[in-house]
Amino acid sequence: MTTSTHHVELHAVIVTAITDHRASRRILASPLLRIVRADQVVRGDLIVSSFQAPRASRLPKADYFTSGPYPADPGPHDPTCGCGTCGLPEVQGPDGTVVLTTGFPWDTCDPWPADDLVLVLPLHRLPRPRPTEGHA
Repeated sequence: MTTSTHHVELHAVIVTAITDHRASRRILASPLLRIVRADQVVRGDLIVSSFQAPRASRLPKADYFTSGPYPADPGPHDPTCGCGTCGLPEVQGPDGTVVLTTGFPWDTCDPWPADDLVLVLPLHRLPRPRPTEGHA
């Protein structure tokens, strides 16, 4: 019996359902989407979604499309800033907290626990993988 090995690259995100939020529909088809920790988001990345907490034997599920995609402008977290969001206990993470934007698309900061997963379209597009020998 002859076997062969084929290198396969899988997308970081598999879209299995469409959202009712029109601004998020087109972006979900992009093969450039990446899942990163909140503390890895850089200025200019397009934030698409957050994720529900994973359940046993399940992958995390994206679930946050209320505002549609918005550009990241990370900054320091100040729980005493007075915006009304930074001081909430749910934004405090065991690895710290990061603010992904201030004032857009809301009038408050956008703090996230540093280890929360974020679906982004990176500002700096990743290079395309080179085809393996014999494959185009």
